[in-house]
Amino acid sequence: HASDAFTRTFVDHQGWFNQFVARKANQVVHMVSGCATIIKKAPTTNVRDESVMKEEEKDEARMLDKFLSSRSIRMDSKGYFLVKLKEKRIFASFHSCMKNANGELCDLQGNKLSCHGKGPEAMKTWSARTAKELTKFIFEDWNDIKDVVSVSHAAYIGREAQRAEFCLYSNIAYQQD
Repeated sequence: HASDAFTRTFVDHQGWFNQFVARKANQVVHMVSGCATIIKKAPTTNVRDESVMKEEEKDEARMLDKFLSSRSIRMDSKGYFLVKLKEKRIFASFHSCMKNANGELCDLQGNKLSCHGKGPEAMKTWSARTAKELTKFIFEDWNDIKDVVSVSHAAYIGREAQRAEFCLYSNIAYQQD
């Protein structure tokens, strides 16, 4: 123990400070000669974190999402995107809805698109490992993007890319919304 009053006061204050810090900390480890002793374990979830949703809040969010998915959305007149998972990757393809003077489906330059009795063939297809990579290819690398996609359509593509990535990494079946 300390031999004089000043040193004892310092030791007391240091102890009080350590107790204060330990109360605020998620985890406390006491180190002696390089050996750790856990004094206070970190909680598995931080109950003080206000960003963690309760089950009731999650249910409300799921209901809202379902409601928003069922609303009527005006189809983009220039085209649509299909997103799917294949070969451990996220694929997105753009299909034109534009029509030339004869009422035939056409590409951005007005050239007739072949449908072969099905929907129109994709004008452009991308393959990516992540949602970020996919949206980079579409929105940063594709020069024609500004001519075919509205802001709301771009937001939709971003959401679908995120959902597809989550399903890909979670081994869950993906279906485009």
